[in-house]
Amino acid sequence: MTRGETDMLLLGITVLLLGGYLVYALAHPERF
Repeated sequence: MTRGETDMLLLGITVLLLGGYLVYALAHPERF
């Protein structure tokens, strides 16, 4: 893989993790 492809892959994983965490936090507001 090229350098750009690796960066895009890491960016996609980060966005998915942050998105999932945000959805979880919004679904369970009493825990925060």
